[in-house]
Amino acid sequence: MELFFSQVLNGLAIGQVYALIALGFSLVFGVANLINFAQGALFMLGAFLAFTGVSFGLPLWVAAILSVLATTVLGMLLERVALRPLENAPYIAPLLSTLAISMVLDQLAEIIWSPEGQVFALPYEEKTFFVGGAYIGSTDILIFGFGLAATAALTWFLRSTWTGRSLRATAQDRDAASQLGVRTGQVKQLAFGLAGALGALSGILVAMYFKSVFPQMGLPFGLKGFAAALLGGLSSIPGAVLGGLLLGVAETLASAYLGEGYRDLVAYALLLLFLLVRPQGLLGDRRLEALGGVSGASGPMPTTSLLASSSSQRAAWRSYRLQPRGYLMAGVVFALLPLLTQSGYVLQAFSYALIFALLAASVTLVSGALGVLSLGHAAFYGVGAYAVAILAKQYGWPVELALPAAALITAAVAVLAALPLRKLNGHTAALGTLAIGQVGFLVFMTWIDLTRGPMGMPGIPAPRLALAGDLRLGSVSHKYWLVVAVTAMGLFLAERLLRSDIGRAWRGIREDRLAAHTSGLPVLRYLLLGFAVSGALAGLAGGLFAYVQSVVSPDSFSVQASLLLLAMAVLGGLGNLAGAAVAGIALTLLPELLRPFADWRMIAYGVLLLLMLRWRPQGLLGAH
Repeated sequence: MELFFSQVLNGLAIGQVYALIALGFSLVFGVANLINFAQGALFMLGAFLAFTGVSFGLPLWVAAILSVLATTVLGMLLERVALRPLENAPYIAPLLSTLAISMVLDQLAEIIWSPEGQVFALPYEEKTFFVGGAYIGSTDILIFGFGLAATAALTWFLRSTWTGRSLRATAQDRDAASQLGVRTGQVKQLAFGLAGALGALSGILVAMYFKSVFPQMGLPFGLKGFAAALLGGLSSIPGAVLGGLLLGVAETLASAYLGEGYRDLVAYALLLLFLLVRPQGLLGDRRLEALGGVSGASGPMPTTSLLASSSSQRAAWRSYRLQPRGYLMAGVVFALLPLLTQSGYVLQAFSYALIFALLAASVTLVSGALGVLSLGHAAFYGVGAYAVAILAKQYGWPVELALPAAALITAAVAVLAALPLRKLNGHTAALGTLAIGQVGFLVFMTWIDLTRGPMGMPGIPAPRLALAGDLRLGSVSHKYWLVVAVTAMGLFLAERLLRSDIGRAWRGIREDRLAAHTSGLPVLRYLLLGFAVSGALAGLAGGLFAYVQSVVSPDSFSVQASLLLLAMAVLGGLGNLAGAAVAGIALTLLPELLRPFADWRMIAYGVLLLLMLRWRPQGLLGAH
């Protein structure tokens, strides 16, 4: 029992940090109806700014105050520059804008402070205190105390000050608050500033807890904070605190009794469970339903299209699409490349580009045609890669069997993953896909017997064609031709499907799921079919990746990879297969052309995405 109570005390300390991050999410969501994915980046930046201050000889408390002030200003600035211009854009635009900001800040941190972790020295000697048989460290007590004080101060501010009451009024009814004289634009900016301050404070506390800072810390802790906010109730301040504490205790107990690898898995499994059974959270109201959160195809819901608010602009944007046979003709053109150059480097680069074209098309099929924003598609990509790796290496299957099997397995996994999402849409469906993507990544990391975990699976044999007398496709050009053939055929079939009655049904569901349901369309069946087709394409791409790379490891299937795929789909034009393919090829080849500036690749992607959202939200070739 001593271990149990010690872990509970430890979990309450780290849970208090999650609660602070969750409060930042709740403030922004309440005022702006927006899930701020840049919160994790502000969290990371707050920790690094304090670390820099301490490195220059400042006392920790002075460095912490300066860091919180700087991050507060940055949060307000981001709202003014990157989000306010998108107020009348499709609802996906501000969400993606925060993702782009996160990409830029994370990469800038790696360039400024190096990708390696840095030691965050504590200015005091740590002690351990015993409560009965349980123990707790002085840092845990300090973190819990600061977190509690910050939460109490925020609660007092919101309830007892005019500005705080204005913020709450704006969260309850923005139009009514505006008519009563509240400057809602400034209130919204204040919410982003407060969220930045809370992010910075929690980042500093986490740096003290783990005694280190690293540029990649923003996304995982940001996701944890968001999970905490959702557990407690996304629009509830007390709920955010309760969710943070519950999450902290749950993952600490999982780490102690199941192993360190299960710490994150438990957190995201909890998130997925709550999305299924109580998407409004423990203490939240049912405002998520106003976003189309829980009713699915059987209840009242608003229009679900990602592009709904820009529908009136669509006529002004011309859409460029490719006929199905155009993909086969493009495949013939790409197949000529080995006749022009024998450079293994060039052929390998184009192989990856075509694989990502197929992947981006898979994402745009779900996110664009079906209207379910996918933030975890790399998990399906990974399932296909591991399927081919295992079937080819351990069972010696030829390519004619291994690739279709990978497609079928991934399609089945995608359907299973879609089942919990069938009653979700809008923001909640996107969060469900994010949880699924993170759970998939953690399964790749922890299922050692099957995937070998972080060590990965090396030595995947070259593809073998049994129908051609066991012809071994061992050279780079042979593998390239295999990639060209599968990609061209996959895109050809997907385009045929999009132009069929099935594709029209998908777009009808995207535009208005309730109308589709009331008109007699079997919405669930079409949703699952869409996920199956998208999963099959991602599985094929993963299988090709395993053959080309000869090794697979979980790093290739992280949430960052999912966000990159979504960026490709958006840049190409959601729902437009040709646009996704073009963006996938371009964004894969561009870093190769600018290899000396490889460190700036993610920054370029982020800035490009921001510019595209601002000036051409329909993408390069137009959304469809």
